[in-house]
Amino acid sequence: MPRQVSPAPLSLPALSALVLALSACGELSSSNLSPSVVPPSALQPLSTPTPLAPSAFALTLEQARQAGLALPNNRIVLLLQEQGSDLVAQLPASEVERWLARTATWPGVEGIDLSITLGSYRQTATAPLRSGQPATFTFTNPPAGEAELSAVAYRGSTTLAQGKGSLTLSDRSGGSGGANRRLAMLVLAEVEVPLLHTGSGVPAPGQPLLLLGENLERVETVLFASAANPERSLRGEIRSRSSDRLTVMPPASLSGTVWVAVADAAGQGLGTLVYEWPAPTPSPTPTAAAASAWRVETLLNGRTASAVLPRNSVSDGGGEAEIPLKQIGGIAVDPEGFFYLADPAQHRIFRLSPEGELEVWAGSGKAGYRDGAANQAQFDSPQGLLWDPKGGVWVADSGNHCLRHISPQRQVTTFAGTCVAGYRDGERDQAQFREPFGLALGLEGSLYVADRADRRIRRITPAGEVTTVAGTGQPGSADGPAEQAQFLQPTALAVDREGNLWIADRHRLRRLSADGELTTLSSPEAGYRDGPLAQARFQTLAGLAFDGSGSLWLADRDNQRIRRLQPNGQVATLAGGEEPGWQDGPASSARFQQPGHLLILPDGSVVVADSGLPGLRRLSRLLPPPATPVSKGSP
Repeated sequence: MPRQVSPAPLSLPALSALVLALSACGELSSSNLSPSVVPPSALQPLSTPTPLAPSAFALTLEQARQAGLALPNNRIVLLLQEQGSDLVAQLPASEVERWLARTATWPGVEGIDLSITLGSYRQTATAPLRSGQPATFTFTNPPAGEAELSAVAYRGSTTLAQGKGSLTLSDRSGGSGGANRRLAMLVLAEVEVPLLHTGSGVPAPGQPLLLLGENLERVETVLFASAANPERSLRGEIRSRSSDRLTVMPPASLSGTVWVAVADAAGQGLGTLVYEWPAPTPSPTPTAAAASAWRVETLLNGRTASAVLPRNSVSDGGGEAEIPLKQIGGIAVDPEGFFYLADPAQHRIFRLSPEGELEVWAGSGKAGYRDGAANQAQFDSPQGLLWDPKGGVWVADSGNHCLRHISPQRQVTTFAGTCVAGYRDGERDQAQFREPFGLALGLEGSLYVADRADRRIRRITPAGEVTTVAGTGQPGSADGPAEQAQFLQPTALAVDREGNLWIADRHRLRRLSADGELTTLSSPEAGYRDGPLAQARFQTLAGLAFDGSGSLWLADRDNQRIRRLQPNGQVATLAGGEEPGWQDGPASSARFQQPGHLLILPDGSVVVADSGLPGLRRLSRLLPPPATPVSKGSP
């Protein structure tokens, strides 16, 4: 039963805390609340869940745990502060570490979306989670009143936990400070989780699974997780549902002990099931005959390569002589064959020569913001890179919320944005972005930006004007006219021969036509499936690039595969397999860890930033063997 406590308003003279419980398909936890964070008297129940009627399928949460279903404690502690007219919520570094932590039964959270809704006001703030750093969510000028606060924790395209609370925002008198704004502190208690039964036994490959239980007509989400690969949860496809029956098509490649959980649209857990899944029949991966024509090799091994620190550099490493790579975000290449690599973990840009020599190209190694000489400049979690045809490298400086430029003379300047998180179109030095990520160059010379946390696609014209070309800023998947379209989290971009912009939006591949119409081209469901694009499924699209033939290459990060969309509309896997790894050789047997940003070289080969090592991988087409002369014999 929900924990009943007396409500008490909490004043906000400077800083206060809010505890919001998230539901991971069933668990809504109020345990382990620290009195040093928020006193028990400041808590009140959010709502009283309606208990499920007792039945043969009923199982309490504790019994579910005893049956082998491990669920994490999903409370979220936020520190709230007013900064002018803005409300700023911060997830402390200690809480970030708890959400990032992986266990045998919990994959770890990649990011959290936090939303405030009050009447027509709705704003969503997104914060990626970085080890050792607090996560900050900023809401611009929220109105007074009783607002709904909701949160979604995710990894890739998979929602791991979600929940709702309420927030009482009062008018301020005097117009200064935050002393008169009050918050209603809310927490959810644990609820019962029913046990599902399978009504069709274990399904054959490619066959749906029948589940039996209660209240199943409310199911909107079905998640599968294999004990052999607990870091990844996959969605099943709902085929039919009634009050006591649910038919779902499971994702491919499950085996061994499998956990199944179902939830309604609000994230309330409606049932769980743990059972043994038969091992799949081995089949070669990939199956496409085209894969035999490609080979994978490692260009840069991040474990063995290191860069010499330039002289007169500002470093937080105490004068270290060599710098190893820690991560690879964006990659770019110049006409001479030098690769540029963004390392968001070290806030640096590296350069790799054609001879394989690695050097620190820009950045002091300390997060911050500073223009000037490259070895003195500072970045904050740089991501997307793009070579400027006029010379130099554009940098999506995600943590600084702006676009930077590194000239061939290694001078760093701010190209666009005020370097303050926000949303504003206009002249590029007045525009605002929020975590810019992917970059692409349009046919007319405009620079396209995937403004990830603003959930918009922005364009910077050659004249320096910043405009929004798609997205309302609200999270969603609505297609249609660009000004009404919605995105979940746009990251990678690519422009085709006709000037259409292709967009990686978590697990969806979308296209913005030259006339301003946004269309989702792939299946709206996450997963893994080759074939016609409309039926193809992806897990997390992290890189897009067109080759000279008009084929679109895609890095499917959480499926550990490199895939290709051919002009005839067919999607095929070219390299990678079910299990992550680092294996070179023929594409049919090669393995990737976390393929991300990619680019096409002039010779048609494909370079992939693999974040698992980290390192650079290259797919090259194999030359056909020379023809053997045929002797005609004696006349």
